[in-house]
Amino acid sequence: MFNVKKVENYGPNGPVDGIEGAPVKPSRVTGSYERNPRSQTHALVDECLTVRGDLDSDGDVLVKGKVIGNVRCKVIIIDVDASVEGSIEAEEVIVRGKSKGMVRARRVCLEKTASVESEIYHQSFSAEEGARIMGTLTFTENPLSAAPAQTQAQVAAPVAPARANGSSRSVSLPAPADLGMPE
Repeated sequence: MFNVKKVENYGPNGPVDGIEGAPVKPSRVTGSYERNPRSQTHALVDECLTVRGDLDSDGDVLVKGKVIGNVRCKVIIIDVDASVEGSIEAEEVIVRGKSKGMVRARRVCLEKTASVESEIYHQSFSAEEGARIMGTLTFTENPLSAAPAQTQAQVAAPVAPARANGSSRSVSLPAPADLGMPE
C-alpha cells in the first residue's frame, strides 16, 4: 500500500545499520554529527496528495499538494504549485503557492509566486514583489490567541470606489455606540 524506503544511519566510518542514537551523516552547515534524526519532526503533503480534513502537527508541514481543511503546526510551507483552503495557525507561515482562509501566525512571509485570499493576523509580515494578496492584514502582538480583537476598521462597512462617471455610492457607517465605543 505504501512505498517505504529503508533509511540508513551514517557514522564517521560509513553506514551504521539499525543502532538507535548512532551518529548520522555530518551536517552540511557545521560538519558535526547529528544524534537523533527523528527529533526533527516534519510532515509532507506530496504533489499527488489531496488531504480533506484538519491537519494538526507539533512539527513542521511542507505542502506540495492540496489541503482542504484547517492546519495547525509549528511551521508551514506552501510550495509553488500547492494550495491550502482553510485556516492556518502556526508560528511561521511561508507561502509560495495558494492560500485561502484565515492565517494566524507570528511570522508570515509571502514569496513572489504567492496568491493569498485571507485575513492575515501577524506579528511580523513580509511580501516579495509579485505576491498577490486579496484580504486584510492585521498586526497583533499575539496572533495565536483564540480570538483576535476586532478593530473599528474591520467592523465598519467598506467604502465603495468612485465610478467612471465621477459619482460614488454612499455608505452608512455604524454609530460608535453600536460598536461598543464611547461617543
